[in-house]
Amino acid sequence: MKSYIFLLIFIFNFCNADKLNSLYIPSNTYPNYNQSTFEEYVNETKKWLKNNRTFLTNNHELELKLNTPFEKKPQQRNISKGILLVHGLGDSSGYFDDLSKELVKSGFLVRTILLIGHGSKPADLLNVEFETWEKQVLHHIKLLQEEVDELWLGGFSTGTNLITSYALENQNEISGLLLFSPGFASNQERILPFSGIGRYFKTWLFQDKNSKNILRYQSLSLNASYLYYQSLKDVVSKLENKKFSKPVFITISQDDSVIKSNDIVSIFSNNFIHPKSRLLWFGNDVKTKDDRIISLNSYLPNQRIANFSHLSVLFNENNFFYGKESYYRMFRNGQEKEFNPLVDVLWYSAWGLKEEGKYFARLTWNPYFDETINLMNEVINTK
Repeated sequence: MKSYIFLLIFIFNFCNADKLNSLYIPSNTYPNYNQSTFEEYVNETKKWLKNNRTFLTNNHELELKLNTPFEKKPQQRNISKGILLVHGLGDSSGYFDDLSKELVKSGFLVRTILLIGHGSKPADLLNVEFETWEKQVLHHIKLLQEEVDELWLGGFSTGTNLITSYALENQNEISGLLLFSPGFASNQERILPFSGIGRYFKTWLFQDKNSKNILRYQSLSLNASYLYYQSLKDVVSKLENKKFSKPVFITISQDDSVIKSNDIVSIFSNNFIHPKSRLLWFGNDVKTKDDRIISLNSYLPNQRIANFSHLSVLFNENNFFYGKESYYRMFRNGQEKEFNPLVDVLWYSAWGLKEEGKYFARLTWNPYFDETINLMNEVINTK
């Protein structure tokens, strides 16, 4: 019954698009993704973004750089291993800036893609079909596969669903997986199916016309929500009857507001069976008999950190945009009032935490970034 009520809210109460704001006017085209070389793909995507992105700041070059797919190579001539990284819903290739630097140090040829509908404006997700994402990921897996002997796949959130679905069906081709805040178990799985119906009645779940977040969309359409739901259905259906036998590294926050973190623990223990796989849990000691799971305390009062968010696992505290000392802060974090530096004590957390006497902004960096990378490298170097 509650789900039907929520659907009625979808239909009658959610906001209409601002038809005068270019953020909510779809581009006339989508960029190609099936070029014969990755270099062509990067160049053509950047050109398309330059012509179609709604820029949020005066620094257009920076925004283009952060949203354009990229390749990074290690210094050695003979590169034997490569990894394709796939971002989450509403995010960008720039989410992998810190991670890619560490992977290059470990000898990887690193490539990121920009899922169709991303990097330009939220309206460009209005008409995307899930099959397009599947084809795009497949194309770039095959491109990279031609150049390396050891192929890894990595992703964040929705991106993990796409790559894990492929890996479960093609285990002989894949050497391992790196999964950050995997989207296998949603907190909204009872509601998500209605986004497929709701998108025919209303366009937007929410809009933020004043966002200055140059790394991701702050507006979400019902079609975008439905795309995530399709990725969730796809990977869950395969996890029901398949196990993955290659090394896997997973990070998840106990207090993730997007994902059912305890379900991720169960999936890890049941489906990712390699003895050297590891799950890094940010939170209280997790109740499990699986000794491959490592816990790190997410309550760090000396840093005014109450717990870890969905996105924080990916970013170094020195990240120029999401880092500890950066100018950008994600204050819209489920609290009704605006932050007042004169009276509010600023803390950091996952979305939605509220406590008397504290104002919680989103935690956007990982205080255990070095520990995360060290454990990831142990998994990567498994023989």
